[in-house]
Amino acid sequence: MTGIGPVEPVEPPAPRGPHHLPPEPGETLGAGNPDRRTPAEHWAALEPRTRRTVTAALALAGAVTALLLLRPPPSDPAASSPYPTQTTNLHYQGPGPAKNTYRFLLRVDTGSPVTVSRLRLPFAEFATRTTPRLPLTVSAGDTAPLTVEIRVRHCARPPRTIDLPHLDLTLRNQRALQQHSFLFGGAFPHALARQLSAACPAGHPGTDPARR
Repeated sequence: MTGIGPVEPVEPPAPRGPHHLPPEPGETLGAGNPDRRTPAEHWAALEPRTRRTVTAALALAGAVTALLLLRPPPSDPAASSPYPTQTTNLHYQGPGPAKNTYRFLLRVDTGSPVTVSRLRLPFAEFATRTTPRLPLTVSAGDTAPLTVEIRVRHCARPPRTIDLPHLDLTLRNQRALQQHSFLFGGAFPHALARQLSAACPAGHPGTDPARR
């Protein structure tokens, strides 16, 4: 006789021995992972020779780092050079080869090269011109001759007495740009006074020497 009746639940077969039991969760823990060792365990696992090599390399790296940190910053070459006014000298050498010309010797003692970009006699009555033409650069330990032509442009009212004539120079080196006045005594003031007296007689104040 055929037919379909109600479906009955089927129980799983019972285990037939202890070796078929599922493992307890605790049985798979605590075995350890060799890739998760602590740094101390890794260090202890190294050979003595390897530990000595690593220790020496670390010590060398530390020494190099300390030297770099303690080393003073590189010095600025401009700061180590003296100011141009401290190392430049201008000496009067006497009258020049032409009328109203005067010879000077420019000397730079130490430091970086000095460039003279301007030279003038700071009196309104005078105009100056130099040979060779400026700018002129002189290295440390060298000298350079300068011939200065001084021309009287007009006469003062009253006539000026030249007591402390000085030349104003603009000096520049690696350290700084400076203005400096070089004072002269002796022969140069007398020669300049004679030139001014000849160009501007006492009885003719205010005349223009160029028109006489």
